[in-house]
Amino acid sequence: MLSVIWGLAFVAIKQATFELSPVNLALLRWFVAGACFLVLIPVIGKPKTRLERGDLPRLLVIAFANVVGYHLALYYAETTVSAGLAGLLISFAPVFVVILSALLLHERAGAKVVFALFLAVVGTLVLSVGQVSLSDLSSFIGPAEVVLSALFYAMFTVLAKPLVHKYGAPPITIWAGLLGTVMLVPLLSTSFVSQVGVLSFYGWISVLYLSILSTVLGYLIYYTLVSRGAVSRLSVQLYLAPIVSVVGGVLLLNEGVTIFTVAGGALLLLAVALVTNVRKA
Repeated sequence: MLSVIWGLAFVAIKQATFELSPVNLALLRWFVAGACFLVLIPVIGKPKTRLERGDLPRLLVIAFANVVGYHLALYYAETTVSAGLAGLLISFAPVFVVILSALLLHERAGAKVVFALFLAVVGTLVLSVGQVSLSDLSSFIGPAEVVLSALFYAMFTVLAKPLVHKYGAPPITIWAGLLGTVMLVPLLSTSFVSQVGVLSFYGWISVLYLSILSTVLGYLIYYTLVSRGAVSRLSVQLYLAPIVSVVGGVLLLNEGVTIFTVAGGALLLLAVALVTNVRKA
């Protein structure tokens, strides 16, 4: 379910960037999500134990990486690359997750997980054939921004695991989201009001999808999953998301599909099948 929600988010982002700048899209998305989080605080926002001062710097880094770093890099990327390609290149996040989880969490990825990760990376490269040009260096800027967002994704995923174990997934989801939203406020400008004021019906549908489903529901599910198992294995399972983003881009945005799309998608599905059959990560 999370793969479907996040896979279609790339389509919603692409639609929204037709009308909103990357900064204004991030602001509007997180203002709406922040309002939802404020409503949820009395219900699920109370941590298992009182927040220790020593954990605050980690929480602030998670908030910045999640809300500011990840989303701004991704939104700027989607002004130049397709929703499908963005969804595919974000698949490099599990590479960073495996590396960071080994360094910071001392997790060991089993042989099947490593092999599945290799297949997934190959699948992603196959899917990317024809969408970048070796003769045009500017065509690499958008993809590079997506890879940067993948690095931020890995950072907040790995750094969050100790905190979700200690305080619970919902409180960390809520407080990281609210802190990150505050970090975005200095980017507010007069263009925000003017662009939001003329936002179309489809623009609002995209923003509400991103805010309520992809952010509030999506991150609550994700941090809950992070608290339950090895993040290296979970990250590979989410390789279903780029397949959803490609299909969504084709059906909703009329983006192209080639034999490379089919071949790369098959490799990603095989990778997911392998990792979900691993009993010990």
